[in-house]
Amino acid sequence: MLTEKEKQTLRKNLIRYEGDVRHMYLDTEGYVTIGVGHLVPNLAAALKLNLVVGKTGAIATEAQITIDYESVKKQPKGGIAYTYKKYTQLIMTGVEVNRLTNKHIKTFCKELKKLFPDFDDYPTEARLGLLDMIFNLGMTRLKGRFPKFCKAVKEKNWAAAAVESNRPDIQPPRNKYVRELFEVVAENVSTENRNANP
Repeated sequence: MLTEKEKQTLRKNLIRYEGDVRHMYLDTEGYVTIGVGHLVPNLAAALKLNLVVGKTGAIATEAQITIDYESVKKQPKGGIAYTYKKYTQLIMTGVEVNRLTNKHIKTFCKELKKLFPDFDDYPTEARLGLLDMIFNLGMTRLKGRFPKFCKAVKEKNWAAAAVESNRPDIQPPRNKYVRELFEVVAENVSTENRNANP
């Protein structure tokens, strides 16, 4: 279970790297997204969102959500998130963004515990690094595209995990942040071993 301090650190860094965008936009791979990296895979998922009309604050209707979703979906991918605002009329409130983000954190912690049974016992930095990875990739891509990383984590080979955590399609500062989290764990373990065996 994450401590409150760990949750605050995680949320701060997720917002730094995922953004906190209150309207629908396309991510770098062309998927409709909203809030703090919340993927909206299809119209059915969009219709489950709690959105309001930006100008009035009125609760959005299914018809309004459909218009926004379809409008954003047909735009070219690769734009900066805020450039999609002109294609939307609806927004997600801060309260709803927080609710969805908390839900994701809870779900991803459960998934990580399935993949790494010792997850709760990992050092803070390792848990934060894993949560950043799964938040960005999802469980399927984490397991499927990063088998060496997953093997290193299971073996608690934190130095190897640091190297294998590199994701080729994200911004370098985010890769650096996660790599350094695992490097801190590797260094701490190395220091503990040296102290235990002088």
